Amino acid sequence: MPVEMLIKKNKCSLCGQSNLQEIIELPQFPLTGIFVKLDTSGPRLNYDQALQFCSNCGHLQLKNVLPTAELYGTNYRHRSTLSHLAPSASSFFVDYVGRLTAGLVHDCVLEIGCNDLLLLKKLSPLGRRFIGVDPIWRDATPDVSENVKIVGEFVEEVNWVRELDVKPDLIVSTHNLEHLNEPVEQLGILLEVASENALFVIEVPDADLMVDNIRYDQVFHQHLHYFNLNTFLRMIQEIGATYVDHVYNYRNWGGSLCIAFKKGGAKSNAKVQYPRSQSSDSEYVFDGFRKFNNRMSGFMEIVNKMKCDVWGYGAGQMVPAVAYHLGTNLSFLSGIVDDDSNRHGLTYPGMSVPIVPVEQVSDWKNSAVTILALDGVRAIVNRLHQQQPRFVLAPINVF
Repeated sequence: MPVEMLIKKNKCSLCGQSNLQEIIELPQFPLTGIFVKLDTSGPRLNYDQALQFCSNCGHLQLKNVLPTAELYGTNYRHRSTLSHLAPSASSFFVDYVGRLTAGLVHDCVLEIGCNDLLLLKKLSPLGRRFIGVDPIWRDATPDVSENVKIVGEFVEEVNWVRELDVKPDLIVSTHNLEHLNEPVEQLGILLEVASENALFVIEVPDADLMVDNIRYDQVFHQHLHYFNLNTFLRMIQEIGATYVDHVYNYRNWGGSLCIAFKKGGAKSNAKVQYPRSQSSDSEYVFDGFRKFNNRMSGFMEIVNKMKCDVWGYGAGQMVPAVAYHLGTNLSFLSGIVDDDSNRHGLTYPGMSVPIVPVEQVSDWKNSAVTILALDGVRAIVNRLHQQQPRFVLAPINVF
């Protein structure tokens, strides 16, 4: 990709200041979430990237923004219903929204980033009409009931005057806001089109937990922003909304922040005391990344001494990023075992290791397993009880 196609962020997307400090460099960093046929894996899709810190408000954001067509092309395969985390995570979110609304049935529920409708369907008891927005429906027609409307566009492209004949009074979004180039601007637009008493409930990966648990494998091209409670509260104040509540789901994406706010309130220049946040400390973030790199190097030293076949387990979206930090193309693996039959026979761009079914491993007891889907370590360990491999290894120790 020509360098000029990259958008370089030189201002903070939360406070608008240009006091940005580049604290983590990721040269030739691979795209994630892309699966290709084994015999047509082609070259790696690598682009220079960096994590920036705003010394004014403490927000973390990426330096380079790739075109959406590159980030979410035809080979981008994330679907909520295929994720082992999604069922429990969506139930947690729906239960939280239910507690906040206390049995209220909303006139119109709007979900930004509805993906394959897993969450929208679970929200059905909470509303009369539903609208979902996601570009995966751009060239497809979902099978939905009459009270459900799906808009197949990126949220930045939606013509709200055309698509809304009633103002939504419940707006939800899970793990979508961090993908948007200008999240404050988009939240402001949604605030304008919402009803006067609309409730917003947004879930994002929590940057504090990412840094505290040394999970820098969760930094990748599609996640442009890394929010914590501190920076999210600043964003709510910036758009003129009113904070309601927040909760953490520690079992989703290494720790996710769910935050609720209402339309109403006013922008204020008054000094606000925000909670202390570790990911709003640039030295702490950088020191964590140094420890992360040391851990990855030490892990590969152990793997390279294995005197048996080594298999990967978990063909997750983030595997190319994990391999990048491990400093390997995973060629030392006999294959990557995955339970999703849709991924069998596929691989990642620039890699030659195949994704295979569990039955392909003929001698579990004399093999080692390296867990690659790092947000699925618990589930994979449970599955491996039946296979009883010689060794089970994971690059991280907080899961």
